[in-house]
Amino acid sequence: MCAKANSLEGLFNMATRQQCMTKIKRYPAVSLSKLRPDSEAVLVPLCRVDGIPSILYTVRSQHLWYNKGEIAFPGGVNNKKETLIETALRHTEEDIGLKPDKIDIWGNGPAFPGRDNKILVTPVIASVDRLTDADLNVNNKKVAEVFTVAIEVLCDPNNQFASNCDGFLLPVFAADKYIIRGLTAYITHVLLNCALSKDVYNNDILKRKKIMAPLK
Repeated sequence: MCAKANSLEGLFNMATRQQCMTKIKRYPAVSLSKLRPDSEAVLVPLCRVDGIPSILYTVRSQHLWYNKGEIAFPGGVNNKKETLIETALRHTEEDIGLKPDKIDIWGNGPAFPGRDNKILVTPVIASVDRLTDADLNVNNKKVAEVFTVAIEVLCDPNNQFASNCDGFLLPVFAADKYIIRGLTAYITHVLLNCALSKDVYNNDILKRKKIMAPLK
């Protein structure tokens, strides 16, 4: 337990940060015809909550016209006049009130296909030291809820599942009442796979025996 705790705490040091971003950038970028690679960007916030290394997620509002009620990272459409990092920071502040000066940007990964392959989404990896409720001001028109999941929970094999999507197995994470799936789960998997050693996070999706049915 102590070795795992130390490894998780090491997430926030510069060596881990550099190693993580080097690995993430090796993931092949996906090119979808007729789509710009900068169509959307999301912020993937590693944070400490009461000293516990965690990842922040949002639940999308029921007022939105697509993916309502789903778990997602804060983010949205790039307006073509800003960088991907600026896009992620702008939407994060608009959606949950987390200000850019609280966010330490690590860099961005390659674009991944999202929303039925109709968009490309670029994850912007960042860390937030000592996140508290006072740092958030949720826009309820866009976000129904903000929550964090301890990374140790995500690393627990008992909380790891898979979902069959068009013949491909994708990761699914269970955390209390929350089921993290789709592109959000895949980005989570990529981040943990790049940031942590195999003895801490070893999630071989192809060997998952627990298949979770897709949402209807």
